[in-house]
Amino acid sequence: MPDIPRRLTLLEKKLDELAEDCDPMVVSQIEGYLAGIIVCPDLIMPSEWLPLIWDTESESDGPVFENARQVEKLMALVMEHHNVTIADIDAGRYAPVFDVDTRNDEVMWELWIDGFETAMSLRPKSWSVYLGMGGDATAAIAGLLSLADIANRKSRLKKADIDRLQSEAPDLIPGWIEILSAARHVQSAGPIQSASAPTQTIKVGRNDQCPCGSGKKYKKCCGLN
Repeated sequence: MPDIPRRLTLLEKKLDELAEDCDPMVVSQIEGYLAGIIVCPDLIMPSEWLPLIWDTESESDGPVFENARQVEKLMALVMEHHNVTIADIDAGRYAPVFDVDTRNDEVMWELWIDGFETAMSLRPKSWSVYLGMGGDATAAIAGLLSLADIANRKSRLKKADIDRLQSEAPDLIPGWIEILSAARHVQSAGPIQSASAPTQTIKVGRNDQCPCGSGKKYKKCCGLN
């Protein structure tokens, strides 16, 4: 693995200190997972997504922490990196950490996409928003889904296209995440009414309830004027 920020080194160390029956994510999985949480069209609270980082497969109630300080430190490190990742994505400098196969210097982006898929699984239906947006947002989510299919060996693309995506994935992923983040901000803001749009006039009968909410008939309330 290439040089990583000190907070991630500490996070990796804290995850390694957990109970033996835990199956925590590795750093590159966490990178993809946090990116997915951040750009998910639906807001997911930390109380829901945090536990999956340190215990993804165990059937028990979760890891046995040695003390409260251990879990507080672990959560603080995760949230610190979560907030830094948001800032980096918004600033257009998102640069996730990928594992590297030292035998051939191959970037193992598959671990990142595995973490991203885990985030998607928390709100599977919400991601269709990006597919319906068209343009860059649709291309970005389609690209990430294509990488997931390749990693899971379910891709129906031609071998040449698969080979190209595999080699370009580390360079494509950051840009796709930044595009989805921008699309999420637009989606969260909701539709903006044009200032030039005509104002709809509501006609109220004299014997109808007054629209002011007084409970009186219009003719005996605002209609008096």
